[in-house]
Amino acid sequence: MKELLIIRSVSFQQLDKNLVAIRERFPEHRISLLTHEHGLLLARKYKDIAQIYVYPYKESFSYRGKVKELQDKEFATVIIPVTNLSGAGFVNVYLFSLSLKAKKRFVCNVVSEFREVSSTSILLMGVRNQLFSLFSILFTLVAGFFTLLILPLKLLQIQNKERK
Repeated sequence: MKELLIIRSVSFQQLDKNLVAIRERFPEHRISLLTHEHGLLLARKYKDIAQIYVYPYKESFSYRGKVKELQDKEFATVIIPVTNLSGAGFVNVYLFSLSLKAKKRFVCNVVSEFREVSSTSILLMGVRNQLFSLFSILFTLVAGFFTLLILPLKLLQIQNKERK
C-alpha cells in the first residue's frame, strides 16, 4: 500500500472537508498526518488516519525543523492543505515538505482542488519570497532615509511660514 502524509497546516474544520477529497483522489493510499502537539487529541478522531506524527517544535513548520521520526520514511504522496485558493502564505510549509522523502507533493486548497508542486517550483517560491522580503527591507530603508532627510526641512519651512 502507498504511503500518504498530510502536513496539517490548516484548521481541523478545513481538514474535515479536505480529507473527503483526499480519500477520493488517493484511495489506494494509507493516510498519515503530521500535526503540532496541540493538535494531537483532535487528530485522533479520524478513523481513516492510520498514523499520527507530532511535529516536535512549537514554531511554524520550517525546513530546518526536521522530524527525526520521518527521516527514514518515504512517502508516495505528501499533501499540503492551504486555507486559500492559491496557496500563498504557506511557503514555510512547502519548504518543510522538502525535508521529507516524497515522490510527489500536492497542494490541496480551501475548495479541495489539488495541484502538484515540484521541488524546483517550491525552491523558486522560496527564492522569490526571500527576494520580496529583501526588496521590502530595501524600500523601507530608502523611504525612511529620505523621510528623515526631508521631514526636518519641511518642519522648518512650516515653522518659518508661521513666524511670518
